[in-house]
Amino acid sequence: MAHTIMQTPTTAPYWVQRLGRRLYGRKSQLLDSCRSRHYTTIQEKHDQHHAYHRVPSLQAQDVLRVKTNEHGQLQCRGCDQITYLLRWAEAERRKDPNHKGTSPKRIIHNSYVELDLCARMSNCDACQVVRRALLLDQITGRDAECLRDEDNQWPVQVALDIRPGGDSLLITIQKGSGISLFSATVVLSQKPCLAVGKKTKGPSAASRLRPNFEELRQVVSNCHDNHQCSSRYRWNSRNPSWLLEILGDGKVRVVPGPEHLVPYVVLSYSWGDPTTMPAEEWARIKGASTKTINGVPVAERTNPFARSILPETMQDAIAITQELDYKYIWIDNVCIPKGTDWDTEASLMHEVYGNAAFTLLASSSTKATEPMLHDRLAWLQEPKPCKLRNHFLYNTQKSLHEIRLDPPASQRAWTLQEERLSPRILYWTGQRWYWSCPEHQTVESSPLDLPSPVCASEDQSWSLPQRFLDVCRIGDFQSIDQEWLDIVEAYTRRDLAHSADRFLAISGLAVRFLEAKMDGGGKTRVSEQYLAGLWTEDLARHLSWSVASAVDPRGSLQDVAPLWSWASLPLCVNTKMRHAFRQSPHFQFVGVRQFSSDHTPITPTATLNQQVVTNPRLRSKLAEQQGRTVKQIEIQGRFRRFISEHSCAVPWEAIEWNRGDRVGFNFEQFPGRDLHSRNHDDGRIVCKDAHGGEVVGQLDYLVPSGGYFGDRKSDSVTLADGEETELMCLELGELAMLLLQRNPGPEETWRRVGVCIGYEQRKGFFYGCESRTVVLA
Repeated sequence: MAHTIMQTPTTAPYWVQRLGRRLYGRKSQLLDSCRSRHYTTIQEKHDQHHAYHRVPSLQAQDVLRVKTNEHGQLQCRGCDQITYLLRWAEAERRKDPNHKGTSPKRIIHNSYVELDLCARMSNCDACQVVRRALLLDQITGRDAECLRDEDNQWPVQVALDIRPGGDSLLITIQKGSGISLFSATVVLSQKPCLAVGKKTKGPSAASRLRPNFEELRQVVSNCHDNHQCSSRYRWNSRNPSWLLEILGDGKVRVVPGPEHLVPYVVLSYSWGDPTTMPAEEWARIKGASTKTINGVPVAERTNPFARSILPETMQDAIAITQELDYKYIWIDNVCIPKGTDWDTEASLMHEVYGNAAFTLLASSSTKATEPMLHDRLAWLQEPKPCKLRNHFLYNTQKSLHEIRLDPPASQRAWTLQEERLSPRILYWTGQRWYWSCPEHQTVESSPLDLPSPVCASEDQSWSLPQRFLDVCRIGDFQSIDQEWLDIVEAYTRRDLAHSADRFLAISGLAVRFLEAKMDGGGKTRVSEQYLAGLWTEDLARHLSWSVASAVDPRGSLQDVAPLWSWASLPLCVNTKMRHAFRQSPHFQFVGVRQFSSDHTPITPTATLNQQVVTNPRLRSKLAEQQGRTVKQIEIQGRFRRFISEHSCAVPWEAIEWNRGDRVGFNFEQFPGRDLHSRNHDDGRIVCKDAHGGEVVGQLDYLVPSGGYFGDRKSDSVTLADGEETELMCLELGELAMLLLQRNPGPEETWRRVGVCIGYEQRKGFFYGCESRTVVLA
């Protein structure tokens, strides 16, 4: 793809003005922050909290004194603790060659400030590796700055982890109470990456503090020139309605999207939480939006204006885009002018992100007023080999999977859609960048990083970034359904500034899902229908979602979605969607319950989307918009009481059985009795017939502490104490059921209050039960 090349500005580049301002002016500050003594045990740290002193004591100066070790490298007294651990490991392996385990912790420095001082001024080689490890583990620029906060100055501890696959140093900084503040890993290897003592002419400290744009340009160009990402994953040849054009001399302007597709970058970022920031800061973020007159952006935006009036994240995103030779960028707050139909724009996000040259994901900032570009202090010293005893010390790469799982990328609901709809993503963290496209994942390189797969993780609990697009393109319906479950799990744990956007923030994903199941004429190949975040083709499985633990009912979004949908849960809740499931042959989706103009129910229809729409693009949008409004559905399945009428309630503590990590139930105190119990801490509920196995369910909501006190929202979603025997259940799968309670009122409708999954002790729970049609509301 031919990029639009920017003319090199005559003034100093933007990043030069922003980076490297605090290189050498901190010497006195570091000395002022140095500790007065050196602790050798954690207990001593517990006995006395660190106090700041204006001048380092003789003991602290002694700690920072370095010597040359047997390998010709500088080593401080603190790092003698590391060599002690290495000798300990050698002794343990002489006793047992297969020894594995973790050593006791040793303190190498009294605080991060002291470690930083030793690495930067005493030039201790091992301290430079440890310091870099702690900085690289911080994703945002603010996290890296927090290492220096006065409240975080606690001892830097090191433990040696001995494993058959390789040893490593576990670095931790934790409070006296044991609460971990920071952690990192340094890998040990007996093989050098570069020859010790090899002289290379490395870049200056100032250039190391800025991103490696030369390498990044090569990565981006290689993807566009040699990969099939564009031909396979670009949605169409349409530009967004409005783009931000980058001009010279720090100017930008809002322009209509050109008729033919142009290379543009999309910014994915977090606005921030308005409840935790000053009102004027939130007003500044909101004020960055483009105003309109009669639907047209005002002249103040269509004419060149200084980008410095925009929040810092946007300013830096523009600078990065310009540095990579792109002329256009799309930023939601600027390029969706006020007065625009937001519902329509939200459902087009699969086009905006799918057609972009790449998506720039601002992982280095937690809110729009934080910069993306920071001093990259991890690279202040030029990386060089470090050897203690017979081991080389290496920094590891934080995997892309970890970057995606950790805040801020995993916090904001909107960024999930933006990530999953993007063929190419540039993840920008405080200390380095990561690149991901369907054919290649890479991370900004360092000559002394230990090579490791950028997406490797022992717990790959989320799909890879572009997998959703890939299975949609291939048309693998079963994998598409699985991806939606993965999307929901990742989505429910995230936050929104406006809870009313619960469906809007994934509307683009829903449209793309439906498009994948359509043929060229705009008709679905299967009888698929969108139902408030669920899909009819696999509805039984979708109804079997579960919360990891019951939640507070006062945060319920029942005004946004019906209780049978996961979308009715409060924000930031962990859910379980991807359990083993086999649909019951008795389950059937009857239809959507629609209402007439006088709000009386009419005959349900098996499909909601009967309108004849010739444009497939409009058809999928309409189906998504209609699906958001569904409130009641009718389903059919085997139906029965969950708890027998004669069941006796017993305390949870009387039946729970714990043996270490093993948890179960012991009913010896209640032989031959029907019983049930409820855990008020996590919402688990169990029932047991006199001579049958137990069935364990999970309720969605807790009973609020102190009772209801007239709280209508809690009343309408929570199963009150004493109402357990009113529970009914409907079979979804062979080992899955809904827990239901009848809604008050003359019309018989039912509300979901929980679910049971995997009741192996009562596989015949529904044997002999008749099927029944019920209305979920």
